[in-house]
Amino acid sequence: MATVIIRPDGEESSTGFDVSGATLVDRINDNNTGTGATQNSTTADFTVTMDEGSDAYAGATINSIKLSVNAVAGRSGTSVCTCQILNGTASDAVLQEDDLTFSSDQETLDGTTYSTSLTETIVDGLKVKIGPDSAGVTIFEVFITVDYTAAAAVTTPFVGMKSGKYKIVSGKIKI
Repeated sequence: MATVIIRPDGEESSTGFDVSGATLVDRINDNNTGTGATQNSTTADFTVTMDEGSDAYAGATINSIKLSVNAVAGRSGTSVCTCQILNGTASDAVLQEDDLTFSSDQETLDGTTYSTSLTETIVDGLKVKIGPDSAGVTIFEVFITVDYTAAAAVTTPFVGMKSGKYKIVSGKIKI
């Protein structure tokens, strides 16, 4: 089995953070836990679209997906973030929802692995919605790990020969 990580590539909506739009996306998808989006309102959430990783898993069997978030609690000791993986090809139906609890130590937490009826089309249309509680949080990274089994390579079990003369240097020919 192989894996590929897909990251946010666009913002659909955001409220209650110190950045929005392309800046929010840039801070949570850059694979840098030193840059983030800080909650600056007691009510906050954002929804982002995820990059297509289909070049990696084209024609493959997609086994599972798992959301990971790197964050740190803000104003109080812990912050609970409701994290959803949405199926953008099916009216943003919730595929997986987890409540991740962040402490005053920056850390990466993983949601539950989701593995029901995944296709390349579904994975290429994923979105993530994160809604922290009023305690405050800074979110540094958001990504989904896609686990897949690559398609088998097709090989031809014979060699075609056209008319003409052929010299066999060594070995055997079985007809």
